[in-house]
Amino acid sequence: MNREEFEAIIKEVNDAKVCGIPYVEDECELFVAAKPKLLQENMDVDRHRWYEISTSVYAVGEWFLGLTGVSNVFSETMGFDDCCVDTVACEMQEFASVTYRPKR
Repeated sequence: MNREEFEAIIKEVNDAKVCGIPYVEDECELFVAAKPKLLQENMDVDRHRWYEISTSVYAVGEWFLGLTGVSNVFSETMGFDDCCVDTVACEMQEFASVTYRPKR
């Protein structure tokens, strides 16, 4: 995969105006064809009353693709499209961080 193909995936997702992260595979053929590998999901969760928005990160070739959109709906009477939030794709970069835990 080259850079132009990766950018085409980003454009495809953003132009599709997908209503939730789980539906990107249904709406975006280039995304599916690239066979992305899920690296992390539910990052930076933003909770609302009836739904939550988060970011999922995928490895696509040598690049990282971030999808930010509705990831969970808490109401039985609502669907992803009722949240009126489009899924947005962008290029991500890997960033190492330090964490701490109790010594045993």
